[in-house]
Amino acid sequence: MSKIVLIQGSLNPNSKTAIILDEVGNILQEKNIAFEIIDLRKINMEFCDGRDLTKYSSDLQQAYKQLESASGYVIGMPVYCYSVSGPLKNFIDITCASMEGKPTGIVCNAGGMMSYLASADLMKILSYEVHVLSVQPTVYAHGVDFKDGKISNPKVIDKAKHMLERLLHIAK
Repeated sequence: MSKIVLIQGSLNPNSKTAIILDEVGNILQEKNIAFEIIDLRKINMEFCDGRDLTKYSSDLQQAYKQLESASGYVIGMPVYCYSVSGPLKNFIDITCASMEGKPTGIVCNAGGMMSYLASADLMKILSYEVHVLSVQPTVYAHGVDFKDGKISNPKVIDKAKHMLERLLHIAK
């Protein structure tokens, strides 16, 4: 097993998506699984326009290398307007060739209970464009699952553990 890359797809400085992904990192650390985090808040990211990867920022080129060397991924997806956030989609558009054929787990955060359906948009993007297998369950949280900057709902953490078990099994 090499490593798992966690992609934090929210640009919000107080991102709840980042809180969930930090918990995923804690679970991986407890299992002694190597992981790295790509946090889109820290990347110089241009818009995808079809140019060669070498013409994008060094941050995006480095992220591509990190993704290419991974066994699998966990994508932290914020839901904006009932779909994948623009920055996350843009990042995937630029780096997706590095993800081809590898398993991916999804952790999703949104403002309301029904927004979980937006994770299906990300699954379609990954399946059709990148031939990535999205493992189940998708981890979903929204406002009531957090308190004082932490996950307060143990079901969210249990789901994350279950998703990681499946991801790690497939990523071997």
